[in-house]
Amino acid sequence: MVPTINTMLDPILRSEIIQRAHQLNAESKPLWGVMNVFQMVRHCRMFEAWIHGIGDWDYSMSRSTPEVAAAALLDITADNTPMMRFAPSAEMLIIPEIQGDFEEEKKLWIDHLHQFANYKNDLFIHDFFGKMTPEQVGILAYKHSDHHLRQFGV
Repeated sequence: MVPTINTMLDPILRSEIIQRAHQLNAESKPLWGVMNVFQMVRHCRMFEAWIHGIGDWDYSMSRSTPEVAAAALLDITADNTPMMRFAPSAEMLIIPEIQGDFEEEKKLWIDHLHQFANYKNDLFIHDFFGKMTPEQVGILAYKHSDHHLRQFGV
């Protein structure tokens, strides 16, 4: 039997991620990394907005070569291995502000997570992996959210 890969396109797994996101509060502390909880939630909200095409995003081609992008994408979407701690982030998703409306950011992030129930953004091109199938996007989105929720102990 072929193992199932975790994806945000799966309604049960999406619900589990959303429930974990609800557990965050403005006092949550990271187990690793330099982001505080506000920065992490805004980063995740922006990541989902980027994937869904919410806002004005530049979907230029990947900054990697096609061969490197294909190998890296295959590696990250092949199984349920979690993303590594201290994984690099796209510069556009680095959050310099250290405070803001945490509850509003969390609400927007959760709203964006719900939108995976009807995911469709044919324009999306990842800045490193390049063009991705909806299935690959769902796997990456799951791993990204899971990574940051684990970072904050939920």
